[in-house]
Amino acid sequence: MNFAKEIKNTGDFRFYLQQELLERCRRNPKYSLRAFAKALQIGPAALSDMLNGKRTITVASIERLGLALGLTLKQIDVFKRQTKSPKTAAATADLQFQKLTLDSFALISDWYHYAILELIKVKDFDPSTAWISKSLGITKTEANAAIERLLRLSLIQEKNGRWVDNSQGFTTNIEPGLTSSASRNLQKQILEQSIKALEKIAVDLRNHTSMTMAIDPEDVPEAVERIKRFRHELCDFLERNQKPKEVYQLSISLFPITQIQKKQEKTI
Repeated sequence: MNFAKEIKNTGDFRFYLQQELLERCRRNPKYSLRAFAKALQIGPAALSDMLNGKRTITVASIERLGLALGLTLKQIDVFKRQTKSPKTAAATADLQFQKLTLDSFALISDWYHYAILELIKVKDFDPSTAWISKSLGITKTEANAAIERLLRLSLIQEKNGRWVDNSQGFTTNIEPGLTSSASRNLQKQILEQSIKALEKIAVDLRNHTSMTMAIDPEDVPEAVERIKRFRHELCDFLERNQKPKEVYQLSISLFPITQIQKKQEKTI
């Protein structure tokens, strides 16, 4: 299933604009809301208000911005019809379900959602977008979209001026194909972060080690279970401190680097 296609199918132009900006930021970390506004020939402040739901996106704006984004007239008409037609309770519920499905996909596929949930526990946590984006090294656009997404999914909420993490026991309710695609994307991002840490983080603040082993592939399922137990035990140990100072990522890889058995099977 194509994520971008599904976003367009929701008929929510604000949601589409938001995701389009995020995709451009992913492709080019230096890309900004100002650059996006320039490409769309609209003021940065006006675009920011549209993205944050503070400004209504009119049919005329959908047509102008849609053309600037290279959408077809048929795609633009989907957004325009959604804006003009009165929404029945069923249509509203269906749209909301689609949004939550896409939110769940993004939650699984982008590492910083989990990082924000953990960041809440840090002693000097500041709920401002500027502080979160600076702390995690992500753009303000990514931080804003992630926070909005976490709120829509009720994974965070604000109580007495403080953020509360409600994510315990969270499970996604989306298609297996989408879930596996999102999981692959998440692991790819984590591996990319690991490479960056290897280059930039002092050795006393990280640990990159590996082992090369000759094993029987039939033992892999048991190895996976042992790794799972180890992860949970290590997590319990590290989270015993009730006043954490930083957010860390743990990544463990176990995979074959030979294909001897497959070669033997082909020769039989």
